[in-house]
Amino acid sequence: MSPSKVVTIDFNSFHNIINGELRSSKQKYHGVDPATGEPNWDVPVATEQDVDEAVVAATKAFNEWKKTTWAERQQRIVRFQEAIESYSSELAELLMKECGKPRMFAAAEAGSIAKFADWHANLPEPDATPIDLEDRTVVNKYQPLGVAAAICPWNFPLSLASLKIFPAVLMGCAVIVKPSPFTPYSALKLVEIAQQVFPPGSFTGSIATGKKIAASAAKTVKRVTLEMGGNDPAIVLPDADIAKLAPRVAMGAFFNTAQVCVASKRIYVHSSIYEEFLAAFIDATKTLKVGASNEEGVMLGPIQNEMQYNKVKTYYADTKSKGYKVAYGSLDVQDGKGFFINPAIIDNPPDDALVVTEEPFGPIVPVQSYDDIDEVIRRANDTKVGLGATVWGSDPKTLQSVADRIETGTVWINSFPSPAASGQFGGVKESGLGTELGTLGILAYANVKCIHTFKA
Repeated sequence: MSPSKVVTIDFNSFHNIINGELRSSKQKYHGVDPATGEPNWDVPVATEQDVDEAVVAATKAFNEWKKTTWAERQQRIVRFQEAIESYSSELAELLMKECGKPRMFAAAEAGSIAKFADWHANLPEPDATPIDLEDRTVVNKYQPLGVAAAICPWNFPLSLASLKIFPAVLMGCAVIVKPSPFTPYSALKLVEIAQQVFPPGSFTGSIATGKKIAASAAKTVKRVTLEMGGNDPAIVLPDADIAKLAPRVAMGAFFNTAQVCVASKRIYVHSSIYEEFLAAFIDATKTLKVGASNEEGVMLGPIQNEMQYNKVKTYYADTKSKGYKVAYGSLDVQDGKGFFINPAIIDNPPDDALVVTEEPFGPIVPVQSYDDIDEVIRRANDTKVGLGATVWGSDPKTLQSVADRIETGTVWINSFPSPAASGQFGGVKESGLGTELGTLGILAYANVKCIHTFKA
């Protein structure tokens, strides 16, 4: 049972938080409710001075926080978990307003934070076991990196912020959280809740792309962990159980209105079962109701922001202009109240089609046939990115062989994409650098010091 709220938090006013203090600013900004196009609440825009002060406060806090023990930090995470759980309904409401998520998925995201917290609250401290050599003993010790900046995206503003926050504070780092300007609300409240638990300055909130971040960080050799999206293949093998998997593949392709970095964006189906699968996939997609957060039975909400909405429309327009076959849906997007787009399934477009080569981050997905495994693996790997993939079939040996050959950071076998706190998460190629989550995610926030002690 969640504990009583320790401090009353106003979920209708929003502030930057620097050194534990709520701050406003002269310049204000507001996000937009993507279901209505109406403005949400005002939030302050941090100035350069605000950012500098946040860094100073975080640096001061780090110098004390790093002295705490692993067990002490885990105790704070447990307390933070309890505080978050007491505000889960309010956080879910914010997600509905800023992201347009259907209620059940907003509640699931708000609830996911507790799972991330629980994982880190029980994670063993990185091993510093001595290695005994003939002339010396060698110990690798992991020490906190310093002040970490968590630059958070808009598609899962709470869960993606938390998977950066927990390992950082557990490792002994201080954290500055920068929410997306499209979805600042839930992340700012997450930071405000944290003030009940963490020392001032250790957990700070304030308002580029991965390559620009990496280029900027390189000037002073700053450590970066980057997750920059993908174009994830789903490979359906000829022995797959179509009736069982078609609804799962549909969920993998369209969940969160396809605004998921590891969504199935290219679906490859063996030619022997292609028509049967396509029919079942269409039937499953037809059940995914599109609408506003509080509508009964809604599975897919709007595109989160107007910029992305307009970008997604270009994939519909390009597909229409090229005359590719539409298996389901319409390529004529009707502008109206909110940023809603209905799913579209494209039947066997060529490999060089825009909807195949790029990541739409919206609910338009190509389904393509293939004839043999070598061919489909070559086509699946023919991309500059490699974040996730799914493989569907019945023979364990073949499934494992295909999974091993796909050039991605994560592969799910017989499941739609489903990251877990216990699994490493990161990409290869241009999908990113480093990994998060799992037993190694904590090391993204650590320096390694090797101590050699020579024997007398």
